[in-house]
Amino acid sequence: MHKIRLGPPWDVAPLAGGTRHTRKFGWPRTLDATERVWLVCEHVPASGEVQVNATVVGKIDAPGPFAVDVTSLLRPRNEAFFFIESELPLGAIALEIRPTA
Repeated sequence: MHKIRLGPPWDVAPLAGGTRHTRKFGWPRTLDATERVWLVCEHVPASGEVQVNATVVGKIDAPGPFAVDVTSLLRPRNEAFFFIESELPLGAIALEIRPTA
């Protein structure tokens, strides 16, 4: 597995009842046919929704870790959105390139 950390700069904006965390990122690298790209957050502090390139990729019902395969949504330039019903910060976020099972 290869990990690409999506550290700062995250754009954080207040919303009614929470926050929006947004970050742009590029295509991670050339993928082998046996590899997938996962968007992973160590800890999401509250319920919410996650989008990649304006497509909903997950609903979060409770605090905890989050991971989703986003390979099919990736473009040369991408944007991740975390809409969270909290003002607490997100845990570390990364792209993980994982082999298929």
